[in-house]
Amino acid sequence: MAIVYRTIDPENYQEAYTFNLFWEYSWRDSSTAYVADSEDERKKKTDALIANLTRADRKYHYLAAFDDGAMAGAICLDRMLIDKRPACHVQGLWVHPDHRGRGIARRLKELGEDWAREMGSEFMDSNVRVDNRNMIQLNEQMGYEVARLNFRKELR
Repeated sequence: MAIVYRTIDPENYQEAYTFNLFWEYSWRDSSTAYVADSEDERKKKTDALIANLTRADRKYHYLAAFDDGAMAGAICLDRMLIDKRPACHVQGLWVHPDHRGRGIARRLKELGEDWAREMGSEFMDSNVRVDNRNMIQLNEQMGYEVARLNFRKELR
């Protein structure tokens, strides 16, 4: 069956909750220091996600890929000003391991770019961990360039 790409349905709590889990997994997979959300935190974040889906200003865009009705991947986009220019930031992108290597992440980013253009964004912005070779390669293949570096120093 073909992959179906669509926005999250704000009337479907379970779908929004699953999307929120995928968003959490994008953070978890990008950092060994990530602390998973509690069930209460997940519910609060899902409620906020649903509220964001119905915002009149369309600041956020929550798009998912579905394979035979099951969520296979997700991208979370946030419109904002970056360097005083309208932009769209990828807050999270994650594809379930069983579905990787099928072009889902690329297609989610392409659809995200289409939405960002429609919303008047001048560019896309995305953060990638330095050790995430697959996502770095995908970004480079799609024409993304390094715009800034993020440095970190542990203060223990």
